[in-house]
Amino acid sequence: MLWKIQPSRYSGAADVEARLGYKFAKRDALYESLTHRSAFVGLDELTTNALQHRPWNERLEFLGDSVISLVVSECLLAADGALSEGEMSRIRAAVVCEANLARIAREKLDISSALVLGPSELASGGREKTSLLADALEAVLGAVFTDGGWEAARRVVQSLLSDELTGNPRRFLDGDAKTAFQELAQEKLRVTPTYAVISEKGPAHQKAFEVIARLGDEEWGRAWGASKKEAAQLAARSALSRMKELSP
Repeated sequence: MLWKIQPSRYSGAADVEARLGYKFAKRDALYESLTHRSAFVGLDELTTNALQHRPWNERLEFLGDSVISLVVSECLLAADGALSEGEMSRIRAAVVCEANLARIAREKLDISSALVLGPSELASGGREKTSLLADALEAVLGAVFTDGGWEAARRVVQSLLSDELTGNPRRFLDGDAKTAFQELAQEKLRVTPTYAVISEKGPAHQKAFEVIARLGDEEWGRAWGASKKEAAQLAARSALSRMKELSP
């Protein structure tokens, strides 16, 4: 028979929905967005029709990728200061890069805890994989578009990317958040940031590292990354968002 989604497998979906700030009219789209293809490996009940339907999240990921790119493009076109086509392309690439989308998936939605994965993916540290988390975020946003249309999807994307879509977008052109954070910290507080790896997860071939950015003894940013360098850059980006709240 045709495979059907079992809501009992999606205990974390309601939390993701709440953090999104969007209520799904049809929850099957949300469930599908949180389902990795590994969850179906070896399931005898999958028929040819079920496989043709592809009830895992790759189709929604395809859609969500376009939704995010369009929202970011629209915001860049409306940004203060005329940005060239080349500048907008570079800024958009920095905003929607895999590492940043995975950071948002972890920090703002905690998608990792809600994903439905197969045993092999769980054993290989799938919940911490940057690529898997970024893909899942795109799939969730594709699900929002499918369920609620363009305006709902635009609102959710703008909320999730609020740090990236406010302020001067040219700050992304150099791609170096650590340098930008150091310059701003020295200008405003006369302190130089430091970084420390505080934990790591996953097998040797698929490590994920958690890094914090500090000013003195105070933590300003924290992030996971597939390398120590990537995690430090993402921690610096989080710290930059907080720094923007300081008065000039």
